[in-house]
Amino acid sequence: MTGVTPDALRDDLWQAVADGDEGTALALVRRARRSGADPETLLVDVVAGIQRRIGAAWAADRLSVAQEHAATAINDRVVTLLTTPDEGAKPSLPRGRVVVACVEGEWHALPARLVTEVLRLRGWRVDFLGARTPARHLVNHLHRSAADAVLLSSSLPTRLPAAHAAVTACQAVGTPVLAGGAAFGPDGRYARLLGADGWAPG
Repeated sequence: MTGVTPDALRDDLWQAVADGDEGTALALVRRARRSGADPETLLVDVVAGIQRRIGAAWAADRLSVAQEHAATAINDRVVTLLTTPDEGAKPSLPRGRVVVACVEGEWHALPARLVTEVLRLRGWRVDFLGARTPARHLVNHLHRSAADAVLLSSSLPTRLPAAHAAVTACQAVGTPVLAGGAAFGPDGRYARLLGADGWAPG
């Protein structure tokens, strides 16, 4: 990235997001892209870091629920800006197909979307099912898609029973499950206890 470091961009973008200033947030990201910033680096090092900061500020009562929702919506728009294909870009043959979904009852979909977009940048075909995906609907989708794996996201430990149901249901139809997110513990211990085939830190 020429002219601005990820840390500096993250600080500037955080200020725009926290202020609810979508125009400035998008302008900062456009400028970074014009300077040669890599989309994956921006997603992982900047956008994901800001989303963690949004969550921490809400938990510390420095952002209201309305402010948190507005900030997350702006961050989501930033993701869209970073991942919209250039006009005329030709899709390449995918490396494989995976499904990314949040467990039933899990509203926090942006972390799962970030994983989705990074995988797409790396050449995977990804079916992103979004927030609050019931296990039975997830399995129905697997029957239709014949995906290679499911990536299951959850941020709250209270959703672990739903995660267990989803892991069991997917494995019952022969699809391995990789769990990710804060709900599964900092070392993935709950992912292992639930029988997931793998774990990735949130």
